[in-house]
Amino acid sequence: MALLELDRLSVGLVTEHGDRELVHELSLDLAAGRTLCVVGESGSGKTVTALSIIRLLEFVAPVRTSGQIRFDGEDLTGLSPDRMRGYRGRRLGMIFQEALDSLNPAQRVRRQLVECYPRHLREQAEAKARALLTEVGLTDTERVLNLYPHQMSGGMQQRVMIALALMSDPDLLIADEPTTALDVTTQAEILALFDRVRRDHGTACVFITHDMGVAAQVADRIAVLYRGKLVEIGDRDEVLTAPSHPYTRALLACVPQLGVSRREGFPTISEALLDKGEVATETLVLPPHEHPVDGAPLVVDGVSKVYGRSGRSLRAVDEVSLEIAPGEFFGLVGESGSGKTTLGRMISALETPTSGTISFGAHRCTPKGLLGSEREFRRATQLIFQDPQSSLDPRHTAARIIAEPLRELIGLRGSELDSRVTELIAEVGLPADTAGKLPAQLSGGQRQRVSIARAIAAEPSLIVADEPTSALDVSVQGQVMNLLLHLRRTRTLSLLFITHNLSLVLSVADRVGVMYRGELVEVGEPEQIRLAPRHEYTRRLLAANPELPRLPEPGLLNR
Repeated sequence: MALLELDRLSVGLVTEHGDRELVHELSLDLAAGRTLCVVGESGSGKTVTALSIIRLLEFVAPVRTSGQIRFDGEDLTGLSPDRMRGYRGRRLGMIFQEALDSLNPAQRVRRQLVECYPRHLREQAEAKARALLTEVGLTDTERVLNLYPHQMSGGMQQRVMIALALMSDPDLLIADEPTTALDVTTQAEILALFDRVRRDHGTACVFITHDMGVAAQVADRIAVLYRGKLVEIGDRDEVLTAPSHPYTRALLACVPQLGVSRREGFPTISEALLDKGEVATETLVLPPHEHPVDGAPLVVDGVSKVYGRSGRSLRAVDEVSLEIAPGEFFGLVGESGSGKTTLGRMISALETPTSGTISFGAHRCTPKGLLGSEREFRRATQLIFQDPQSSLDPRHTAARIIAEPLRELIGLRGSELDSRVTELIAEVGLPADTAGKLPAQLSGGQRQRVSIARAIAAEPSLIVADEPTSALDVSVQGQVMNLLLHLRRTRTLSLLFITHNLSLVLSVADRVGVMYRGELVEVGEPEQIRLAPRHEYTRRLLAANPELPRLPEPGLLNR
């Protein structure tokens, strides 16, 4: 008998205009000790399914549920709140997507791990907590137990979340996108940890992800959701090598792969084609370069950044030197803490270097600050931030956000300003009605397009893009990358693209730099980096990169 069975599960959001169906008659099962990956893009219903299994969705939204969720033979949908609490946290464990948001910021790790145990068992609970922290790879357990969540790295926070979920020895562990936005080396460690936990504890896992590469690493079986419906389910190798549904094939085709060039554009998922039952992916045909590539290169000369004082200092960037040619797409890759974002912020003059200089045309950034006109520098250099949710003013409409650099840096006013905003909204592929919407009313991909429109508004010659696709679905990631490639060709643009996604940057960049512990340890063309890496850290990044079986191109891509 299966440990978990969903039988024609439907979930609807109750609104004043009627129910909005989120999951439609979903049926699947999971055996004890096995891992089922539920894969789909944002809005597919995968997180709704996870929260419905553990009966948490009803606490955050008015929902109506039909069908059955049978766990070890008992239908959870009919249990009283008190009886459901007996399952939740004891036999059913949950790991949420954002570990920092899920851990209590006001409590140390020790208290969070043992608080579900009665006082007379706290000594045994602490011993178990130490053992689990060691098991998930945190060896300095006493120090970790005394930390607050904000004092830990993203990888440490996720490991603590896994330990917390295992404190009650659950029979089923539900993990909702636990590796989203983690660098590839940390992701590889977390995925290996999940596999070890399943084997050592005999725990069944429902692992939710939008990344087929991740599913390939951890799944026994894969279920694919699209618009709330199950479109495919099967053994991992069967789904990955012989997918039967166009949407599954499209998801696989959109994953960046080592050795596959995407300089002429990324495949994206076409819902219009899916609705017709036709080929599900299409690739943008990029225009030829319309502008000659000329002008001065960006020169970074021996730049370092040190935080703190002598004796308690942190050298975030250590004597980095590089040049970015006019019109070049330069990819900068490294894991969290490597210094890549700090370097990008110095190039953007949001940080001053402790030593060294950054020269870009007539502009120079030195330890004394920016020399020359800051207004002219801001016109020449723009930054696209990692998280558009936090970098866009939540009180301003998209039109006002895009208008700000036009007004402050170029001096446009009135109808001329309004007309240019309308043109920019269209140029980044957004519908006209986006102008009057607030960031909260837009999807993640739409918010990133607004950020790009704001960045190109002042006609810069250099854009620093800091992890602009890190938390996006693979199809939306492809849309954003195609937009950047299109803009680069139709404008005189150099791009410094900062990322931890090695497959992505190797598929599209002219040159790639690898950062490790503040140093630029390797620079080369993508093929040289991929086939003949010179530094041990680069080889580690390549080894940690999740790979998919290569699917045949004919019939998959509509070029």
